[in-house]
Amino acid sequence: MELVSANDQGRRVIVITHDCDLVHDSERCVEVIIAELVVKDPKPDPQLSYAKNPRRLHLAYEATDAAPLILELRHADRRSVPKGDFAGSAAKDHSHALPVDAKRALKQWLAARYGRPAFPNAFEERLRKRSGKHTVEQLIAKILEPDAKHLVGLFFDLGEQRGAEAAEGEPYALSVSVVYDATEGGTEARLSAERVAGQLREMFEKTYGKPAVATEIALDACEAVADTRLTLADLRRVDQWRLEHISLRDGDQGDFLPAGEMPA
Repeated sequence: MELVSANDQGRRVIVITHDCDLVHDSERCVEVIIAELVVKDPKPDPQLSYAKNPRRLHLAYEATDAAPLILELRHADRRSVPKGDFAGSAAKDHSHALPVDAKRALKQWLAARYGRPAFPNAFEERLRKRSGKHTVEQLIAKILEPDAKHLVGLFFDLGEQRGAEAAEGEPYALSVSVVYDATEGGTEARLSAERVAGQLREMFEKTYGKPAVATEIALDACEAVADTRLTLADLRRVDQWRLEHISLRDGDQGDFLPAGEMPA
């Protein structure tokens, strides 16, 4: 089984099987992803890094004396290779290595495929309400995009309505946390998150009205939160909002930290 030719410089095969499973006798196959080399803009896309998109991921492999190798992974390109075939044909690329943070992001991206939260149908339907030419969820995506590189995630807290299908006229009481990377981003990241939070508040109130009079979604709070302040208890209470709720097309960008995972 030839996944990538030795002469193919535009693709790489990434092993995603856990180290322990590689050596375990009961595991008969090695799971891999065929990755495409990013050449158009040779740096990671902020919208496709750190597990923000559920179907596509950009990874930067570093080299000691060469430029980073930027690869795009897609879940659709996963393959399972018998261990015998893998052992007989695979050749390791020793020229590049995956940094620890990027490896953690890869694990989170793989886990996110199976750990995505499901919001109540009535809540998702109300997020599809139009405000001008776009739906609310599309407007959220547009607000997030310019500052994506500084944001770890967007988390929704529906309180006791987390699993409830609200009746017509009964609003969902929503609190939103715009979580930013305080360690790497510092003040710039905080200002970006505060800007996003302000734009989200304005958009929600324009679409649904002030919390006191809203009948669909009442935005009770929307605040910028440093990732260093986000506790495990917080993550168990809230759900991460993901752009795949808009559609399942690969072209939809965005998405953030897998639900239940601590920031990379």
